[in-house]
Amino acid sequence: MAVVIKSAVSTVAAAVLLTMAAAGSASAGVVDLNLHGANVFALTDFKAPSSDVEGSILAGRDVQLSNYSVNDKNFDAYGSYALIAGRNLSFTSGSIKNGNTYVGGTSSVTQSVDVYSKIQTGAANAPANLGALASQLKTTSTTLAKLDTTGSASVQWGGLNIKGSKSAVEVIDIDAKTLAGVTYFNFSNLTAGSTLIMNISGSSGGLNGGYQGFEKYNVLFNFYQATDLGIHTGLTANILAPLASVNGGSGVINGNVVVDNWLSSVQINSNHFFRPTNVQGFMAPVPEPETYAMLLAGLGMIGFMARRRQRAAAR
Repeated sequence: MAVVIKSAVSTVAAAVLLTMAAAGSASAGVVDLNLHGANVFALTDFKAPSSDVEGSILAGRDVQLSNYSVNDKNFDAYGSYALIAGRNLSFTSGSIKNGNTYVGGTSSVTQSVDVYSKIQTGAANAPANLGALASQLKTTSTTLAKLDTTGSASVQWGGLNIKGSKSAVEVIDIDAKTLAGVTYFNFSNLTAGSTLIMNISGSSGGLNGGYQGFEKYNVLFNFYQATDLGIHTGLTANILAPLASVNGGSGVINGNVVVDNWLSSVQINSNHFFRPTNVQGFMAPVPEPETYAMLLAGLGMIGFMARRRQRAAAR
């Protein structure tokens, strides 16, 4: 009887270990920002003196808003949240629409703010592990930067010529100074609807001038080195700049925005979110520790039940 039980436990243990391996490799090759529906994620603070985010906001630390509208288009994050602040919220005028608000620390919301759902506070009830998400996105950014290029970008007459390889995914490298200096774009040898991963090197980045044409593709601007990012344009694309601070600027972003710190009135709209895409050579970040904890807990329970049966059989 003991041999049978040990065999069964070994079989189940093997299955659990295979599941653990699958958890680490199932998303291998898939580039996914994992924002859980959020429009924007500031890894530290999100502050704005005016304007709006049409979708939901995630901030690892503080949120400070005035004359601001949140989640007008009802794109909730983590199921039901218009705003998640890891630490404190200060909101003096505007509105929070179509979703709940979670604040890890203290919440100061004046009567000039229209709040359409409840505001929750308290670290114990956090709906998301924003620290783990920040770590994953930093890893995603640095890993994307190591991908082999499939296309090229060259400057001509003040514009940037982006040439692809007719692939479903194009990887293009360009330095930040070059990107900041161009005012328009030309596209060639690209497949309609393909994914464009623009890996931008350099510690100071900028988006200036006209950015027409990107709306035809699934675009991610990956500023993997930038600690400062200037935005002075209308852009239909997604921004991954987990080390960068955005201060001031003008214009509008149609897509997801990931930065370290946001202090700007640039408008952020809830359309053209980045579509998760399988990318050759990309290894997705390791799943959050909770995934393995649950699997190991299950294995421990299996062993406990097997020992109980073994003792019962011996009586």
